[in-house]
Amino acid sequence: MKVDKREIVTFVIAALATLVAVWFFLSKMQKEKETVRTDLYTLVAPASDAILSVNRPAAFTKYILSRNSERDAFASKVPDIYLSIIQNNHDLPWLLLSFHPQGVVFYAQAGNSLAGRIEKNTLQKSFGSFAPQKQKRNGITFTYYPDAGNRFFGYYQHEGIWVASYSKKLLEEVAQIQRNRQSYLFPDQDRLRHSFDRNAPLNLMVQSDSLDLYISLPDSAEWRIRKEWVGADLFMNKNHLCYFGSLPYNSAADSLYTSLGDTLALRLEQAFPQFEVSNQTTRENGRVFYTGCFISKDQ
Repeated sequence: MKVDKREIVTFVIAALATLVAVWFFLSKMQKEKETVRTDLYTLVAPASDAILSVNRPAAFTKYILSRNSERDAFASKVPDIYLSIIQNNHDLPWLLLSFHPQGVVFYAQAGNSLAGRIEKNTLQKSFGSFAPQKQKRNGITFTYYPDAGNRFFGYYQHEGIWVASYSKKLLEEVAQIQRNRQSYLFPDQDRLRHSFDRNAPLNLMVQSDSLDLYISLPDSAEWRIRKEWVGADLFMNKNHLCYFGSLPYNSAADSLYTSLGDTLALRLEQAFPQFEVSNQTTRENGRVFYTGCFISKDQ
């Protein structure tokens, strides 16, 4: 049986097109796999005071940042440019913010396409009158935008990760961590973050010393949480921003946990004076759980 040459050519072209499509699909899958494989927690710069995980940026924008009191509370701790990046790029996946004495670092999983949209949708609009400076170091290109107050907003995008900071030192430290694949996360931080509810819009871990959680005892002594990382899930409930966290239960300190929860609520009110903070304490399965909500004084 004789086969038409045109049929053979058509078959070969179709086969080649199929192979190219399969190769492209597998290549794209591999790139996405490599991006997912990078755990943002392992990139956190050393000596952080707190780490905020934004698990659902779209929900964070819609239900929290859309409310004036809550947005002002975050804006008092987080550079406004970071909040604008989150609000202007609704398809941002999971991201982290780490807080340090030198400044705040922003970490996100972002390929070239998303990184380009961040540049176009936010950075060029925010720093439009300034031309960025680019510096290449050890294979990574750092981009710096001049900002008011003799500050420079810097970022880099490398292997599907986008990192930004106003601190050049912190930015370069994170890049070195990523290149060397060396994490500075403490074991108690690692245990704590695995206890979080990743379905909550936000998870927060804080160095307990910065909260100054203590209770004065009758004999002039103090009972306090020291040199330990504590954490909570943050979520919206009945139009209020609320938190849920826990500590290991020690029967010797049974009567002190409620007072400790009240101290926590007081510290939060001191940090965010626009809110009244409720607190409820319960004990179950060897842990003490704290639940509270931020009630705006304007309501």
